[in-house]
Amino acid sequence: MIKKSSNFYFVAFAVFVSCAQQPVRFQSMSESELLTYNRDKPVMDQIYCEEGKVRTGSRIRRRECRSVRDWVEHNFRTQQIIQTMSVGRPYN
Repeated sequence: MIKKSSNFYFVAFAVFVSCAQQPVRFQSMSESELLTYNRDKPVMDQIYCEEGKVRTGSRIRRRECRSVRDWVEHNFRTQQIIQTMSVGRPYN
């Protein structure tokens, strides 16, 4: 009887784990898959991917994917950092 109940729990656990939602890997999606994913999403929740270099001098391209909301926040923070760095410096 113990063997049967342990088998049941094992099968129930395996089904539960296999049904758990896996994280979406946007970097590996094609453009058409991204379009399909974004179709029913609000604009700020849509995913946008940008190709960029990993570091200066590297020839290896890296694809960075974020929601539009995350890109807006990232660009805003970057702009604030640049403005903070340039405060107090003359324009000439």
